[in-house]
This record gives sequence, C-alpha cells and structure tokens, in this order.
Amino acid sequence: MTDRAVPLEGVKVLELAEGVAGPFAGKMMGAMGADVIKVEPPGRGDAARAFPPFLDDAPHPETSGLFLYLNTNKRGVTLDLAHPSGRELARRLVGWADVIVESSAPGRLAEWGLGYEAIAPLNPGAILVSVTPFGQDGPYRDYQSSDLVALALGGLLYITGDPDREPLKLGGQPSEYFAGLAAFSAAMVALHHRDAGGEGQHVDVSVLEGIATAQMYAGLNYAYLHENRRRQNAFAPMFRAKDGHVGVMYRQPNWPTFCEMIGHPELVRDERFRDVAARRDHAGELNAIVAEWMASQPKEELYHRAQAARMPFGYICDARDLIESPQYGARGYFQEIDHPLAGRHLYPGMPIHWGHERWELHGAPLLGAHNAEVYGGLGVSGEELAVLRACGAI
Repeated sequence: MTDRAVPLEGVKVLELAEGVAGPFAGKMMGAMGADVIKVEPPGRGDAARAFPPFLDDAPHPETSGLFLYLNTNKRGVTLDLAHPSGRELARRLVGWADVIVESSAPGRLAEWGLGYEAIAPLNPGAILVSVTPFGQDGPYRDYQSSDLVALALGGLLYITGDPDREPLKLGGQPSEYFAGLAAFSAAMVALHHRDAGGEGQHVDVSVLEGIATAQMYAGLNYAYLHENRRRQNAFAPMFRAKDGHVGVMYRQPNWPTFCEMIGHPELVRDERFRDVAARRDHAGELNAIVAEWMASQPKEELYHRAQAARMPFGYICDARDLIESPQYGARGYFQEIDHPLAGRHLYPGMPIHWGHERWELHGAPLLGAHNAEVYGGLGVSGEELAVLRACGAI
C-alpha cells in the first residue's frame, strides 16, 4: 500500500472493549494503519470469542467468525483489570496510547483507577472513547441491554414491519455496528482537535442514541405533526419472486413503464392507481396484482430490468448473492484473510475506500499472542511476565 492508504500511521490505540461496537471501531482504526492493542481477560478472552459461527461448527475461542472479523489488524494481550498488578500494567498502557476505546459499565473504570479523571494526569493528550448502551449518565445508565433493547427503545422497531403485524426486529446487530462507526468517527474528530492544538477528552457514545438518530425521520414526524409515523410496508412491499424476494417502491416516477413491465398497461387508466396517494390507499389490491406476476420472475434478472428503466427495485441478497455480486467484486470488498488456526477464508472488507488502494487486512490475534512483545516494549522483563502470569494478572 502507498502512504496515502495509511492515514492513521503512528496513532496508538488501546482497546479495552469487548463484543461488537468498540472492537468494530478499533478494527476501522487498525485497517487505517493505527497500532491497535486489544486487551482481553485472561482465560476466556473477549466475549465475542464464544459467538458462532465457528469453523466446522465446532465451538473454539480461536475460530469464532464474529471475533475473527471484528479484530483484524490488532495486536492482542491478556490483562485482568480487576487485579492490582493488572491495573498497574493498564496504567502503563494508558500512558502509551493516543486513543483508548472501552465498553465497561459506567463508573467501572473509575473504580479501578482508570477513569478519565485518572487517565488525564497520566496522559493529557489521551482520548477516552466510552461505548455503552445508554451513555455515561441518565436514569438508564446502569441498565443491561442488547441489540434488541436498543432497537426497541431507540424507536426503530416501531416503524419496522407490516402495519397489521407486531414490530419486526432487524437481522444482525445493527445498533452495535452503528455505535462502532460513531465511536470511530468521534475518535477521529477528537484526534483532529487535539492535534490542532487542543487536548485529550472523554468521548461518550450511547448505542441507544445512535439508533434514535438513525430513525429520526419518525421522530420529526411526531415533532411536526404530533402523530406517530405508521409502519407502511404495504406501500414498499417485498414480493416472492421465482427464486427469492424482490422489494418494490410504488413511488414510481414512470408509472406507465412499471405497468407495462408487469403486463398490465391498463392500470395506467385505473382510477384506483392514478397517483401516489391513490396507490397508497389501494395498496392491498395493487399488491395482489403485482404478486401474481412477480412469482414467475427471476429476482436478479428482474432487478436489472427494472433498474435499466430507472425503477428502484432491489432483490433480497442472501450470503452467496453478496459474495458473488459483481458490484462487490469490482470494488474488492470481500478479502481473503489467513489465520494460524482458522485458516484462509473470505471476510467482509471496509466500507471506506482511500484513493485507489485496498486496505490491507490481517488476521485477528490469538489470545495473548503479543504479551511478551507489548509488555516487553513497556519495560517488563521476562521474569516479571512469568510472575504476572502465575498470579493471574495476564
């Protein structure tokens, strides 16, 4: 890679985060050239190591697909922050870091003497990025959460799904990845501020507020009209195609072309569907007509036909569709990454391009793989490491 593709070269990141959001932020920084040291509890490691999929469907802490994806381009060490000797080592790591990403419960780091008030005197330029479900304050700050809780309390579930059914959860963990992107962005802004003559600071990232921001259109609907936005999937329905599903938008600027394509040109003159408002009011009748035609159409072929006519269709991709997509292929999105235990496999890449280069992604670390390298760099001798290992501090 050229220097253009290493924008964070020289930046040092200490990752004290587990799960998805914090590690995703660290992954982004690592891919951009930062030296990211991931700290994991001795023995069990990051909680993500226990999540499937696993290589050959055999649970193993070193072959979790989730962990391997989230922790590329990092060095890994073990450290027990609850142990006095572990906290002393952590303070030395804090003195080394430019950015510290953590996901402990609010107040936990302060209990260990590692809160921002303790970090700032050790390293005035350090940026502490805290990623928690509800943020560092407020009546919910100590509550437990999950992606489902964030989607529910963030308001996104209320507007997701069919209007005559219960709210529908989005697949995966979108609130966590959204928060990870927010943490990454906030760290970049804080670094710019510091390097422009400012100082380090504590960045507070709330997973809940990220989702509330993502669905703010519905919030504005209430603020402006004093009414809740309803689920309206009937007006942007998903239809079963010959080999999958296709999503259709009825706000077609070229309604006659749409009617011609589905074999019903007479619908142009049908008063039930004369304009967008009428089509919304008679969506059920229109859906029945479209569904009958759609059932015989190959999903990808239909997608290209509709897009060629400037109609916003989208076929629903499964995993194979994603990997075989010519769009992802042309942009080099999926990359093969090697790992000493999991082997060589295809992984999703980065959602950002820098110039014309691809990011260089390297395999996630084995648990504690860089203990000697990292702690030795802090001046810890081999004998001291042996003692720290024996007492459970690392």
